[in-house]
Amino acid sequence: MSEFLFKGLAHIGIFTDDPQKCADFYCENLGFTPYHAAEFGPVKLRFVRCGSCVIEFVGAGSKPENGIVDHIALEVQNIEAIVKNLKAKGVPMEGEIGSMPGFFPNGFKNIFITGPAGERIELVNYSK
Repeated sequence: MSEFLFKGLAHIGIFTDDPQKCADFYCENLGFTPYHAAEFGPVKLRFVRCGSCVIEFVGAGSKPENGIVDHIALEVQNIEAIVKNLKAKGVPMEGEIGSMPGFFPNGFKNIFITGPAGERIELVNYSK
């Protein structure tokens, strides 16, 4: 495990009908500050931050039947080595490693895996 490192919680993604309303609530009432905003077609994303805690509000038009928490995201280093290791262990994954160079200040790579209870876990490797 020395060739890669899990650094900690990156963010929690929550489904909502109104991402901006949720972001405003957290900023106005709970001491968070706006962190990032993006839109991909009908999907609207708003991120807020308080210290090291980041929450992503996901507006995708409808809430899934399995709840409002979409995923937890763990920040990692050397995502390729981690994914190779997890694949060898048979951990279910949603596709392959993706890259978003224009997202956040320097971009990132990510992949979603599935935990034993069916939870979605995003592995995020931020670019420096």
